[in-house]
Amino acid sequence: MKKNKFTLGWFFISLLMAFAVTACDDDDNDVVNVTFPEKQTIGGAVNETKSLTFDAVADWTLTSSTTWCYFITEETPAAKAAEGVKEYAISGKAGKQTVTIGISEEGQEYDQATVASIIIRMNGQEAVLAEVTRNAAGRTFKLYKKGEGDAWIEVSAEEGIEAGYDNFIQYKAEANFRFAATNRPEWLSIEGGSIVGTTNQAVLFGIKVIENRPDFSKYAQKGNLNFQDEEGKSVFTYAVDYKGMNPEAMSYEGPKQWNWEVSLDGKSFIQTNQGISGGSESSSYNKFVEFTITALNDQFYPIYVEEYTDFQGNPGYEYFLADESAWMKLEVKDAKTGKARVTVSQLDPEQSDIEERTGYVFAFPKALYDKIAEDPENKDYGLFVSTDNGEGMPAQKELRYEYTESNLLMNLVQKELKSAESGSEEGKKDIELISQYWENYGQTVECTELTGEEAEFYKSEWQAAKVFTVKASKCQSIRVNVPFEVVSFGAELNKEDVTDTYCSLPEDGVTTAIDVWGCQDIKSELVIVIRDAMYQKVTVLLVRP
Repeated sequence: MKKNKFTLGWFFISLLMAFAVTACDDDDNDVVNVTFPEKQTIGGAVNETKSLTFDAVADWTLTSSTTWCYFITEETPAAKAAEGVKEYAISGKAGKQTVTIGISEEGQEYDQATVASIIIRMNGQEAVLAEVTRNAAGRTFKLYKKGEGDAWIEVSAEEGIEAGYDNFIQYKAEANFRFAATNRPEWLSIEGGSIVGTTNQAVLFGIKVIENRPDFSKYAQKGNLNFQDEEGKSVFTYAVDYKGMNPEAMSYEGPKQWNWEVSLDGKSFIQTNQGISGGSESSSYNKFVEFTITALNDQFYPIYVEEYTDFQGNPGYEYFLADESAWMKLEVKDAKTGKARVTVSQLDPEQSDIEERTGYVFAFPKALYDKIAEDPENKDYGLFVSTDNGEGMPAQKELRYEYTESNLLMNLVQKELKSAESGSEEGKKDIELISQYWENYGQTVECTELTGEEAEFYKSEWQAAKVFTVKASKCQSIRVNVPFEVVSFGAELNKEDVTDTYCSLPEDGVTTAIDVWGCQDIKSELVIVIRDAMYQKVTVLLVRP
């Protein structure tokens, strides 16, 4: 980092800023406007130091508007400030930066707060990066963290506090004035929503990263949390650090992991599960099955396990690590969003002398993957556990249960599948609506089959075999499953085509369904038509207000 030293006070700072503005005037017309970091508010007492973190899109210069607010660097550490060696301007390169600010007692008046501005300049343009409040003398604020047992340990502003991942981390605050927490980072969640304290009364609070925001929780975060008095005379700033989610934990969204069958050519995936009504229900996927995986820093890796039976009839397992050849693959399409697809290679029974094979596709966050990859047979954290079957009986190896619950994406059998034409249609529903809305995700949405003269109109109009109705209030987001491959579909509202507005094919590769959303507030009937290849099983769904 380049530094510009100034030791004679604000007079020289003013000269520097005036020179910078004049020198750049000729070039300003050619400069593209830059995006400045959001303005921050920082507070501290005399002789405290504060950290200021920002992300610069270009080479930058910082200047302070007052002589009691200065910068501390490796060349001029805080110890030299007492000797009058202070820096009021520093500069650096584009990227994420953290600078240290010092606060002196120069010009301080009793019970009065003073504010300094930190100006950032990039590409000949400038903005206020931070406002630094020097707290009024006589105001005290203390923050405590949990120690051993029931002990509370005071936390310094430089040390800062930590936010939790799954649970709130608890703290206690106390001041000789009324205060409230302000300037909260956007990624931070406060237990109860706010922190408010009264004079000389301790207040307990907890902090963690915001839930259901992987874009926050997957990465380490830094920020500041301010505690400010109601008169605006004091601001006490504490650094807040979030270390990221548990490096050995992960979560994922997608279909359930069990009961998968894959065709010999690897192009058809079928999952059969027990339905809510008691019958079996199947979902079909074409070429791949997609999952969304959440792991620390977007780093996750697959481990593949093939199950076999040896010549004595004993079960066994063979594993393949991420960089090894396996007939199952987890293809990462977009690490930033966690999108990954399971694909399966073709199986030729004539060449391989096997008619079917069973496999497991696991995904592990980097920290856990590295540990397992080093020793997959480790008894404490390896892929397998051994079960003692009694004296004289060989131990039976099994997959570790916690991994099948938390890290298994798919257990599949690849074999020859019966074609849709030769398979039995018995037990398959004409239509099934499943909620995709978060409040009732996975629940069946009731619909009614339309019969009689009313149905005949739609059957004639759309060449439909079946007609169903559903209440619009139930259709905030639903999946419409049908017992055939969907080749085309459409939606009409007030005789206008609104297909793209209300429905689409599923993004996860399911071929026997369409997704419908956002029609809960319609004022007139929405007609959705779903067609098979030969137009023999056309289904009409009427969404009615």
